Amino acid sequence: MSTNRTLRRPPQLSLGVMMLMMLIFALISAGILYASRVDAVRDEINIAFGTDLSGSGGDGGRFPHIVFIMFTFTSPLLLAGVLSSGMALLKWMQGRA
Repeated sequence: MSTNRTLRRPPQLSLGVMMLMMLIFALISAGILYASRVDAVRDEINIAFGTDLSGSGGDGGRFPHIVFIMFTFTSPLLLAGVLSSGMALLKWMQGRA
């Protein structure tokens, strides 16, 4: 039994998995950067932390807020679709060669 433990390799992450994780984290950080520039999101963060809201401007920043929320909900599905299509295309191209 001790020979099986010495022959087993430690788990490793492939290059593809690391690139996928980098892409996902880049999209998340881009979304966070965009959210930090939306007035409605900034106002809600200020409300959550109890800071002064004397300069808030009503309902003017709701459209970018809605776009950000829709991007947050749909981006994992869109990313999965793009990656699945890319993998299918790659397999199809390798099958032709």
